[in-house]
Amino acid sequence: CDTIRRVKERAGLEHGALSQYAATLAAACMAVLGALPPSLCAAPKSPARVTVGAYIQDIQHLDLKSHSYYADLYLWFRWRDAALNPAASFEFLNPYESWGLMRAQDYEKPLLLPNGEYYQVVRAQGWFSRKLPLYDYPLDRQTLVVELEDSGRAAQDLVFIPDRRPIALNPSLQLPGFLIGSPALVVEAYTYPTDFGDPREAPRTVFSRVRVELPIARPMFPYAVKLILPIVCVVFCASLMFLFHPKYVDARVGIGITALLTIVALQITLNEDLPEVSYLVLMDKIYLGAYLFVIAGLAVVVKTTWMIEHGSVPRAIRLDRRSLIALSLLYVGVTGTLLFQVLR
Repeated sequence: CDTIRRVKERAGLEHGALSQYAATLAAACMAVLGALPPSLCAAPKSPARVTVGAYIQDIQHLDLKSHSYYADLYLWFRWRDAALNPAASFEFLNPYESWGLMRAQDYEKPLLLPNGEYYQVVRAQGWFSRKLPLYDYPLDRQTLVVELEDSGRAAQDLVFIPDRRPIALNPSLQLPGFLIGSPALVVEAYTYPTDFGDPREAPRTVFSRVRVELPIARPMFPYAVKLILPIVCVVFCASLMFLFHPKYVDARVGIGITALLTIVALQITLNEDLPEVSYLVLMDKIYLGAYLFVIAGLAVVVKTTWMIEHGSVPRAIRLDRRSLIALSLLYVGVTGTLLFQVLR
């Protein structure tokens, strides 16, 4: 287009001095330029800018088994293009139950502000979902997310801009069993790894995406008392098998078997509140250490029983004491290391 413009300008300036051949060529170029659509030579249109913000009213429930949570929040939008209405055209990207989402606009029509911007507020309530990592359960930290983007306009047509104060949190918001962190609103350009079957060379797969984030964490002391202390008590009781005289085989074996069954019952109870995952959570590792402690203790009982049968009572007692110290230190060290890695 720039070449054609230069030819056109030059043709107008030097028309009188051109030969018949040059004049014909210039006329042809001017005809071609006039036949081109204006959009071909026009500068690319910049995307519409939409200011967005959020207010988190409440998080009413968190379900670990389904990786879902019920959120109640307000979203506000400001824009200048009268042909747009992002408050009506945006869509949520991580709903858990789409049919249960409720959206209500504060104004029947977008409000025209004195500065020429359009303004609308939307209240959204419903279940949202995000795969929650549970590696550190029950001392895990999670981030609840609500994601949205415009349903029909890619980033080349519409981009979201965080407001000057993009997010706020209800001061009285509480989520039982969790501590609430500082929320954040993030806008990012997301590129879909597909062309959605569009055969064109430049598919519109880059969208401006808004993420409303709310970090939460479990209080360490209450959950340590509720979930970790019981298993520590079971391990302590199981260690008593080493303090009985080796001749009391039935009592020693009974302590070990009872401790083993108790650990199994505690783990089954714990897993009722967790989803099916393909990895070991923190509590699984602690339970696994308890299993090994009790099984190793039962193995020592069997060994000392054979030693008594052969008359080695003092050696059997020494083995019991050494096993108690070694296994206890090993269990405390491994459990402490696991907890330290989570809390650091």
